[in-house]
Amino acid sequence: MQEELKKEIEEFRLKAKSYINKEITLKEFKGYSGGFGSYGERGGNSFMLRLRMNQGRLTKDKLKFVIDSAKNYKVKKMHFTTCETIQFHNLDADSTADIMLKALDHDIICRGGGGDYPRNVMANPLSDVEKDTSFDVLPYAKECGKYLIKVMKEYKLPRKLKVVFENSKENITHATFRDLGFIANKNNLFSVYICGGLGQNPKMGVKITDEAKPEEILYYTKAMILTFIENGNYTNRAKARTRYMQETLGVEGLINAYNKNLAKVKNEGNLSINIEEEKIIKIGTKLNELPERVLEQKQENLYTVKFHPLAGDITLNELENIYEAIKDLDAVEVRIGANQNIYIINLSGNEVENVLKVTDFGAKNIFEESVTCVGATICQVGLRDSHSLLLDLIKQFRQEKDLANYLPKINISGCPSSCGTQQIGQIGFQGSFKLVNKVPESAFILSVNGNELLNNEVFGTVLGTILQKDVFDFLFELANILKEKNITFKTYLTNSYAEFINLVNKYI
Repeated sequence: MQEELKKEIEEFRLKAKSYINKEITLKEFKGYSGGFGSYGERGGNSFMLRLRMNQGRLTKDKLKFVIDSAKNYKVKKMHFTTCETIQFHNLDADSTADIMLKALDHDIICRGGGGDYPRNVMANPLSDVEKDTSFDVLPYAKECGKYLIKVMKEYKLPRKLKVVFENSKENITHATFRDLGFIANKNNLFSVYICGGLGQNPKMGVKITDEAKPEEILYYTKAMILTFIENGNYTNRAKARTRYMQETLGVEGLINAYNKNLAKVKNEGNLSINIEEEKIIKIGTKLNELPERVLEQKQENLYTVKFHPLAGDITLNELENIYEAIKDLDAVEVRIGANQNIYIINLSGNEVENVLKVTDFGAKNIFEESVTCVGATICQVGLRDSHSLLLDLIKQFRQEKDLANYLPKINISGCPSSCGTQQIGQIGFQGSFKLVNKVPESAFILSVNGNELLNNEVFGTVLGTILQKDVFDFLFELANILKEKNITFKTYLTNSYAEFINLVNKYI
């Protein structure tokens, strides 16, 4: 397979140069390049490249490769995505192809990182270390990722397919509203959800079963592929995602179609897997008290350090410092969360302090852990610069002492695609425009009260459109109200919703 991928990458190199030379259009190149995890950036002279990290695992070897690539190819911008991947930005054609090629030697496959393909398989990044969770889903996500890469060119899908594995009530992978979500239960079986998704016309997933055997996950995966091929929309891309099958088939019809394919693939056989869970064997030392950003693992005397790069961005120097701090530490690795949190796991108590030090550049409060996509200055389909909006808000609130401590995390997307997951944010902003004196101005659609937690999932309620220049003033006034009342935003919505709407109406 590697030789075939290498041949394809050389073809990509030629196609990318044709795009730069304007021999093919943006639309033609996008339709081709997405399958390689690369897109032309706004402006037309550079490329982004998405490095798939199956299960969000960034081993030391992969981390070193990312650092070396950023150095050698002078990568100016690196961004952690909400699909547990790393994006390189502002690359030329040769650098993009070269990094793709070299990534193969480090078990990083960019193929299928975009376009109408199965995407990076996500998993709860703390699956094997977090307390009070069901069984470890990482090895199942790994096998599913390998299977999807193996078969992705056998099938022509209507659109992309996102598969996730979860075992925590936090549900940060959004397993209950993805194209295919597996949730580990306490009885060592999976609940399976299909045909959910964010973006335009978001939908919660449809539960298929609570009793999927772990060894049979690939049957459920193949059944999803076949159901999508048979019933997905190949003529209207706007309605080609799996969630629209809930409308065309109806929920009962969708379940029947899926179960028919599931029975078919089970009868064909040859997809059962046998997993031996990896055991973390490390003798740690105990911390007398837990510092901020440190999580106690289920393994005795082992700990995780969490940090959140502002707006999902990280510099080469910051990555180098992390690598130097962990390169000689036994069993330690980095995990990427779907909420753009980064976790460094399996630290002994005596190893925590230095890792805290080298990750101190990140978010200082919950508000600064806000999530955003890369924004319209880079993304060709972006409507607004969500990325700069968040960074500007953080900068402004840092001048207001502790005021940001009263705000919740917010989620911002530059367009309806919801790469910033605005629809599940307590406060969400979606890039748009607003007519002022018949002139369109930059604006964001405001929504509130979204929730991703397992068994409490709800999409936010859209309240209206707020001018971008007014977003800080709105949040500033809200923060002062919360500070004066000394309550959380969630409590404020519950107890004083009418008062909150009066505040919103001043801005929308």
